[in-house]
Amino acid sequence: MRSTVGVRIPGLLVLAVSLIGCGNNNSASTGTTKPQTLQNYFAPTSLLQPWLTNTIDDANHKYSQIQYGDEGTYSEVLTAGNLTVNPRGLRILGFTTQYATGSSQPVATYDPPLSGGFALELAGQAGGLIQPMQTPQSSAPVVVPVKPMVAAINCPNFSAAQTYLFITLLGSSGGWNAATDTAYGTVDISTNGTAVNFNNIAQFTLPSAGVSGTPAQPSSATKSGVCNQTSFGQLVAVPGQVATTDPGGIHQSRPPQAQIGIGPNQLLVEDNGSATALFPAGASTSPFLPYENVLGAGYGAVGLPRSSSPVDTGSAVGSQYLGFVYATGDPSNPVSFSGSSHVASFGFSAVPSACSSVAASTSTLIYGGDFKNDDPSSSSDGFGNCDFAIDLGPQDSANNGLYRNATVWVGAGYSGNTTGENYSFSAVAIAGQLSGKYAIFLLGKDASQPWAIYLLQSN
Repeated sequence: MRSTVGVRIPGLLVLAVSLIGCGNNNSASTGTTKPQTLQNYFAPTSLLQPWLTNTIDDANHKYSQIQYGDEGTYSEVLTAGNLTVNPRGLRILGFTTQYATGSSQPVATYDPPLSGGFALELAGQAGGLIQPMQTPQSSAPVVVPVKPMVAAINCPNFSAAQTYLFITLLGSSGGWNAATDTAYGTVDISTNGTAVNFNNIAQFTLPSAGVSGTPAQPSSATKSGVCNQTSFGQLVAVPGQVATTDPGGIHQSRPPQAQIGIGPNQLLVEDNGSATALFPAGASTSPFLPYENVLGAGYGAVGLPRSSSPVDTGSAVGSQYLGFVYATGDPSNPVSFSGSSHVASFGFSAVPSACSSVAASTSTLIYGGDFKNDDPSSSSDGFGNCDFAIDLGPQDSANNGLYRNATVWVGAGYSGNTTGENYSFSAVAIAGQLSGKYAIFLLGKDASQPWAIYLLQSN
């Protein structure tokens, strides 16, 4: 079932969320501890979902989105619903209520709930991933980028500088140029009270796309910010000129500013921010938003603390994961909002024989894929199709957890593969551990579009 409801906020039409998925199992995740609290998560803004927090209440099986309105004059619930948890820890979201701006009265209710989106939470609700999907008032769905989210409970406090690896977060369609824009990088983060310094910032283009490997307009080597309490949690504002509470709408004028949240397990999530408008003059050109480029391009960055020793690649690819595979769509048409995003499972307790047709096995390769009809409940064992493969390749000798020469295979049967044939493309990946569990974040580009893959260990 698909349903579309338009909700007007000042200067912007926020569309009802209509998502694909279902589930009936309420058992606790086997990959995380069972939280007993309501958690507000900070996630970067994207073109179709600006200035929202995502709230997950695992104790009462509830989910909501809270929007922040024009000029910072209000905050209110936009959508609300329920969640179920499948045996591997995937949160399956179902929407029950849509609210109008400026009113506590619902404009639409759904019984049974609209088929929902998906979310993954790290142990102790320290952060995770969320995949909503919006549909406009037409028959064609609009794919919203999958987002990392973080519980910005406290300001970062490092006794010594911590080196991070990060990759760019891809927006919709034309928001990132693989040949010129940052794909990945490293940064040393230090703190002194509420002051946060980002030193030795190094940013690089996708190795397979860039000639020199360095963006045409790299960030300065050092940035400074201030950690403040905001509506989204305790975030680091760079350059620190504005302590954002309700961040305001398209009429508010404020300088370009990034906001960065670092969770209790050190997951880093950056929102590059917006200067004056969601759709500035010349919005048909890339990028959509003027931003304070601290760590990435696109609409932000996601980062992991660099391991003090080389990542055990064999152990990483031998683990099981849940996550998302996102393709932006045609980068030459930045307002098309085409593309695909699918909940995915990687790693098998027993590798299916069909995997060999996707790619030949190596010691650094992990198989995975999507679920039939994006419905994890259709799988009897909780694992998805085998129509995708990631070969991390060699680990960088200077940066533990960095894989500059990864390769991705897209099987002919993958639902996001429009070619009808198996093919591969080059990518860059970062890997590390959060609270003792592996995370793998990857970015690449095939002949037609950029791709991002975000995986969190589930076993």
